[in-house]
Amino acid sequence: MADLRSKARMWAPVAAAVAAVLVVAELHAVVAFPALAVTTLIFVAIVWAVVHLLVVRSELLGQLDVARIAANAIDQIIWIERYPSGETAFVTGTYEQVWGHEALTLFQAAESRLDAVHAEDRQRVRREIRAGQAGLETFRTEFRMKTASGDERIMHVKFHPHEVKGKRAGYWIGFATDVTEERRTHAGMIRNRRALRALALVNAAISRAQSRSELHKLVCQSLIEGDGYAAAWIGLREMGPVAKIRVTAHAASHTDYITALDIRPDDPVLGQGPTARAMRDGKVSVCQSVAEDPELAPWREAALRQGFQAIAAFPLLNEGRAFGTLTLYSDEPGAFAEDELRILEEMSVSLAQGLVMIEAKAGLVNSGKMELIGQISGELSHDFNNILGIIATHAEIGGREAESEAARDRFSLIAQAALRGVDITRSLLGIARHPRGIPEVADANSLTLRLVALIRAAVGPGIDVQVQLWDNPLLVEIDPAGFNNALVNLAINARDAMGEHGVLTLRTFLSDTPEGCPSHEGLPASLRSTPLVVVEVADTGSGMTEDVREHAFEPFFSTKGPNKGTGLGLSAVLRFAVHHGGTARVLSSSPEGTTVQIVLPASTGALDSATRRLVALPPPKPVSLRVLIVDNEPDLLSGILETLSLAGHKPTGFTTSRAALDALAQQKFDVLICDLLLDNGEDGTVLARQAALANPDMRVIVMSGNAARHAESDLVWPLLEKPFSVDTLIGQLQTRQSETRAA
Repeated sequence: MADLRSKARMWAPVAAAVAAVLVVAELHAVVAFPALAVTTLIFVAIVWAVVHLLVVRSELLGQLDVARIAANAIDQIIWIERYPSGETAFVTGTYEQVWGHEALTLFQAAESRLDAVHAEDRQRVRREIRAGQAGLETFRTEFRMKTASGDERIMHVKFHPHEVKGKRAGYWIGFATDVTEERRTHAGMIRNRRALRALALVNAAISRAQSRSELHKLVCQSLIEGDGYAAAWIGLREMGPVAKIRVTAHAASHTDYITALDIRPDDPVLGQGPTARAMRDGKVSVCQSVAEDPELAPWREAALRQGFQAIAAFPLLNEGRAFGTLTLYSDEPGAFAEDELRILEEMSVSLAQGLVMIEAKAGLVNSGKMELIGQISGELSHDFNNILGIIATHAEIGGREAESEAARDRFSLIAQAALRGVDITRSLLGIARHPRGIPEVADANSLTLRLVALIRAAVGPGIDVQVQLWDNPLLVEIDPAGFNNALVNLAINARDAMGEHGVLTLRTFLSDTPEGCPSHEGLPASLRSTPLVVVEVADTGSGMTEDVREHAFEPFFSTKGPNKGTGLGLSAVLRFAVHHGGTARVLSSSPEGTTVQIVLPASTGALDSATRRLVALPPPKPVSLRVLIVDNEPDLLSGILETLSLAGHKPTGFTTSRAALDALAQQKFDVLICDLLLDNGEDGTVLARQAALANPDMRVIVMSGNAARHAESDLVWPLLEKPFSVDTLIGQLQTRQSETRAA
């Protein structure tokens, strides 16, 4: 090409010199030879035209070389093809870097060139090229394609038409630029901006959320709004024979898919997805291609139907262990880049800290609430129980004296109503104090099995009670009576949730390693490294929403409606479990029913002789006892006096300690029954000690309407909690009868 240009440059002056000589010669020969002159002039014109064309061609070739060099220098692909024939007129060498060494061959067939375009983009690109070429206007297109080396690149192509003047023919000049890195950088910036926005929204939600469920909802909704993620949900790990991840909150989209997820971190198949791995390993887990990841087989079809292409799961950690996960979905494969994942991991750390902070705050609030309830209930219970005692005692007396069956039934209803008030009062006191039962090592399986008949009677014939007990004994150190009350309480709650029909399941199992219960929310630190005994009561009712579940253990919280519950049942169950070193938990997935767990530390001690044989003793013969009763409530005192008189005893009653001491100085009594709170705030224990010194053989029984006040004191006498039934009072005196007979 360079030789051609140099020769063309030489021909021009030579041709000009020859033409000048010929012109001079022509001037001399024009007269003599006119025909020759004309021929010569024509020849000179032709030579001049040829020389001019050669010069122009040389310049064009030079400019084309410059364009080729420039195109190669800026790494841009340029080609020229004729239309309508499609014949290639020019192509830069950089074209082969993309389409390969057969670039020119490919260019002879436009359809063949589209084979390298990504299948998802091919139809669109074909339409855009056809439309653009049909209109003979400049147009652009962008697509993904596989290069000759097998890499996937993003190409931006611009077509310029060049039409030969006056003809429907010409050239298409194409410019193709590899914009892969530019697009990836831009996409990364968008994703990072999205992640930073999510981080800011989560921090804002933490600052204003008042509860765990509210924080869960705010976070999930924030993550999908605007240009956010395709879906988001938060899950917590349940404790059970088969550990599952329970969805606690999700954004208002893809509800059916998310709530139907069955993810089990310890299962060899259902524990292989990113969410299960994040929970199990405590590290971020990512699936960049839902369609190709073999571990997503159990969920792939459902996920693809939702349009999900990539998944990222982030563990929620407390003290280095995962108690939950945050799972995000994207509708683009490979959507989660390293920079974005780092930002989202920071967001998950903030979320976990926020959840722990809210739990701690709720614990402090509940603790303060319990203390306040204890103070108020303690102050009120004495007077309230005295009133109930008056009602119950006189109702029982009236029932014993009534002649007609109808009258006895009415008195019985009065007494039952009073005793129901007693249960409410004791529940109120029970959530604000430690239970007073004596713990012993017992088998949770045996205790549960003994209650089955009672529970079946309590829930009614329409509810199927099923029992699933652990194969081996489950030893725990608890108060059996408190355990019985807690389990029956849960069964009654389950019955109320199901109505007349349903299935109630009593289940026990052992979580024998710390990994069986990894850092659950609300689990005491003392339970994280010890085997756990779990007793479950599960129902098939309507379940609880996350909001209801969060408040379930709060005193007075109830969803049963007016006159259908006090809201103290679950509070008492939790108090029982906490007193014995454990906790209670509600697992519920509306509308699948509710499961309540009592979680207790397994005991390493020996089984107490709870199965001691009880020898039936013959009933003692009635013995008339001299009983001194001291109570500052005259109406209650009169009822007790009448009750004991009807039972054949010889009661004497006073409302003051001074009068009682005077009576003790004048005569002997077999039993002293003394209230612990007398007039003017006088302590009844003082009277009891003085009476015991005056008459060492006399048995002392104390009673109180606020037993919680004396629960931790060193009482050396039996304690009767007001109000008490006639049978309870007579039972205490029968004990004295046995002692008297033995003496």
